[in-house]
Amino acid sequence: MSRFSLFSRPLTRVVAGAVAAASVAAVVAGCGDSGGGATDDGPVYFGVSGPRTGASAEYGRLWQQGFDIALAEINAAGGINGRKVELKWEDSQSDPKQTVPIATKFVDDKSIIAELGDFSSPASIAASPIYNRGKLVQYGFTNSAVDFTKGGPYSWSPSITLDVFQERNAEWVSKKAKKVSVVYLETDWGKQAFQFFEKSAKQKGVDIVYSSPILPDSTDVKPILIKGREANPDAVVHLGYGPDGALVVKQLRDVGFTGQFFGGQNTPQFISLAGAAAEGDIVNGIFSPSDPDKKVQDFVTKFRAQFNTDPGDFNVYAYDALHVLVQAAKKGGATREGILEGLKTEKQFTGIGLGTFAFDQETRRPHGVAPRELLLTGGKFVPTGNR
Repeated sequence: MSRFSLFSRPLTRVVAGAVAAASVAAVVAGCGDSGGGATDDGPVYFGVSGPRTGASAEYGRLWQQGFDIALAEINAAGGINGRKVELKWEDSQSDPKQTVPIATKFVDDKSIIAELGDFSSPASIAASPIYNRGKLVQYGFTNSAVDFTKGGPYSWSPSITLDVFQERNAEWVSKKAKKVSVVYLETDWGKQAFQFFEKSAKQKGVDIVYSSPILPDSTDVKPILIKGREANPDAVVHLGYGPDGALVVKQLRDVGFTGQFFGGQNTPQFISLAGAAAEGDIVNGIFSPSDPDKKVQDFVTKFRAQFNTDPGDFNVYAYDALHVLVQAAKKGGATREGILEGLKTEKQFTGIGLGTFAFDQETRRPHGVAPRELLLTGGKFVPTGNR
């Protein structure tokens, strides 16, 4: 808010004081609305906290592609009540040390009516107290950690939770293997993923004959994989992301294991980095470009035309996330409280990845959605039909 100088002569001081008071009132009326979205005719802004540089930059790139398609569709259809939708990006590198100041910046920017991100659950969870105190919806659309939405009533996620992912993972593993070796990222997320997989595997009669964490920045995991191979498993399971999954499967083939591999991610980066070593790989996913559904094929056609490649899960996560928040704003109003109201009351959100869903108001997660089993064949992930 501007500071006004007062003149020394009495009459001038009175006039100046009146002008100052009127100006202050106008400023307060314009920017003091805690609901955000300060003007009724300017753009509607969403903040994005995500990795554009650093080790996770590939995911930020995939997000941007999905956002680009969604923004073009949304704005061509009139935006939100005639107002254009725009994004304000901040590069977090998916680092908890950076997501906290970004959260403070977004909360203080009253033009932002909701936040999207961050990529990793730990990065998002670190910022949750800021968003909840600031009453700004934090839409962690790739945050599968079960504790993420426990951060408060403004923390929401459409992501399938890690326990559900790993229960399904163990189910699909059990159909092909009774003995497995498991490698997982030595992070909070990786350790939790292993705990859930271990529990479900035991329930489904799968014996984990060897397990080991791997460092996220590893370049040589062959000593670990040799031990996993020597345990004579029917399959090897990897719990992690795309780049480390590609490293694992390539080096797994290098040390002579020819059996079934479960791991990596449904991303172009994983497919490219892993190459032929990953043929036959099975992963949890939410999307396949071969899905015949008309909405899926319309999206795939637009994506191929703009980017000359097939979309994957993380393009879809971003595309769906923006559409969901716009739908919530249309339902409840293009303000911070309106977004929250829309998420609470809309009963039919529609996404490319999750289909039609509504949010459970206690968990702030979607009702009853499940991942699908995807098989890598001919350099593409295709659905097996299992959900």
